[in-house]
Amino acid sequence: MPAGVKALKEGQPLRILAIGSSTTAGAGASSSDQSYPSQLARRLATLMGEGRVTVMNAGVSGETGPSTLARLQSLVQSQPAPHLVIWQVGTNDVVFGGDPTRLRATVTQGLSAIAAAGAAAIVIDQQYFPGITDVARYETFVDAVDSTATGRGVPLLRRYAMMKQWAAQDPQGFRKTLAWDSFHMNDAGYSCLAEALAPAIVAASRQGSGGTAMAPAKPAR
Repeated sequence: MPAGVKALKEGQPLRILAIGSSTTAGAGASSSDQSYPSQLARRLATLMGEGRVTVMNAGVSGETGPSTLARLQSLVQSQPAPHLVIWQVGTNDVVFGGDPTRLRATVTQGLSAIAAAGAAAIVIDQQYFPGITDVARYETFVDAVDSTATGRGVPLLRRYAMMKQWAAQDPQGFRKTLAWDSFHMNDAGYSCLAEALAPAIVAASRQGSGGTAMAPAKPAR
């Protein structure tokens, strides 16, 4: 994250763009203040200091990857430009009958646009939820996102694997991270997402680069 590190050294805030669909918008949260971008902003302020980070929430519920891509390509060129883009992508492409090959191409185009704008990226893949009816098909879409991100050396939050592990190890705790529809996350789930993202962002802001995977946070019991 060279541009972000440079900005911080010059006393400017690290500008983060959070973009995606309902997870980013905060569907299932009790208020917009409990969305993951809002919780992440507060967590980063605690870790890095007030005024050191700004987080713009550009989530649109129900959006598929290609629609997000069009907005992403515009927003990374806006001024002031983001130093870091967190792109949550892929769930609606599965749910609404999309194609994994097209999703792979969409993620490739988006990551290229982010890189061309001089920003760093973090990708968040699909959520796990109890109502998945065709696991094999769903995981094909997860792989489309994951392999594209890791193939380009882009840090990836493996949300699907993280949530699936929660569900297997602590079913009761996992249910507490989901909203009433057992699909979207709730305040607790978004807190876990923010907790998983924050350390990697702090580390990258100090070192100038990040790894390709992030350690999972655990849901509260």
